[in-house]
Amino acid sequence: MKVCVFTLGCKTNYYESQQIVWQLTQKGHQVTTKFADCDVVIINSCAVTKEAEKKSRQAIARARAKSPNAKVIVVGCASEKDSAQFDGNLTVGNVQKTDVINYLDKEGNVKLDFPTTYQKDCPALQGRTRAYVKIQEGCNNFCTYCIVPYLRGRSRSKLVEDVVNEVKNIVAEEIVITGIDISQYGKDTNQSLEQLFFELSRVTKARIRLGSLEPRAITKDLLFALSRLNFCPHFHLSLQSGCDATLKRMNRHYTTEEYLSAVNEIRKVFPDCAITCDVIVGFSGETDEEFQKTVDFVKKCGFADIHVFPYSKREGTVAYKWQDVDGIIKKQRADALARVKEQLKSQYLNAQIGKVSSVLLEQRKDGFMQGYTPQYVKVYTSGGQSGKTVTVKIDGLYKDGVKATEVKQ
Repeated sequence: MKVCVFTLGCKTNYYESQQIVWQLTQKGHQVTTKFADCDVVIINSCAVTKEAEKKSRQAIARARAKSPNAKVIVVGCASEKDSAQFDGNLTVGNVQKTDVINYLDKEGNVKLDFPTTYQKDCPALQGRTRAYVKIQEGCNNFCTYCIVPYLRGRSRSKLVEDVVNEVKNIVAEEIVITGIDISQYGKDTNQSLEQLFFELSRVTKARIRLGSLEPRAITKDLLFALSRLNFCPHFHLSLQSGCDATLKRMNRHYTTEEYLSAVNEIRKVFPDCAITCDVIVGFSGETDEEFQKTVDFVKKCGFADIHVFPYSKREGTVAYKWQDVDGIIKKQRADALARVKEQLKSQYLNAQIGKVSSVLLEQRKDGFMQGYTPQYVKVYTSGGQSGKTVTVKIDGLYKDGVKATEVKQ
């Protein structure tokens, strides 16, 4: 059969889709990411926002238009949250989604209770440029705005030895460590991120890149363990707000002072690092003064980039019944913070000019080879080959990154 596997949402979803692809290819099926002329379309959905769920429904419509006779299967967070919105299509929740190959001839809704431990899983089909390794599932934080713990269950960690064995078989130049909240890794297995990274340093020389971390995960031991790896010094450190009162309403488990301390500790060990974050604007009860505190705080931190999100109420969360901030005000704040983001990003990119850096090249487009530095700065350069790491000197700003010239070794 020809099967389309279409992915929405996070890096963890991408990894899980590659697990589905691996199983399909093992059974001899032809796999594509395009909707046209397929026998089966599997949509790995997202539900972190209303817009994400909408995109999942829109994907079904596009699949039906391109392959009107195909069987459509919706898996993942949106089907876990509300299978009824996909009525008429097979839906599979998060627990069984990587086993969807066993349900190709089924109908209805497959949804099981969340396990209490990390379940042994199948390999994921990995590329030679960048590979993803999932080390953890679920979340224990229960932030008042977030639906994810209800859709993924409690935190469960893959054993260190299982992660190491998976990494041993990866030939990619770069490995991205991912999970729903990797900061909680090992707390349920009497292991730790530090232990994992020490073990990985023994078995791979690939570049190691991390997914999002909580500020409380930043310790001297963790930073030392990372320094032993071929580590990409880009830290995506969850922020959400630069105001302590807002953080408390969000049920975030740190203060801005603690967050700034984590930023400073990172820069002591990795002075050339990039630190990025997410910020939610217009959360329930956010005043003009609270928003201004966030603006001032992100400037103080000197982020390399910021992902700005207007608050989206999610039914089933604690904050769902709280009074919402007016939509126009949300947009104004999002636009204002986006301007600050561009200023900070420009400052960071300007500081890279003249530096020499390694770049993992990924694709040729519009006359340039494009790739990323360890700090996740997008680089445009004239030469090189996809999947290869080259050394470049950064010449200046260009589009959404920098232009650079290859330095011959």
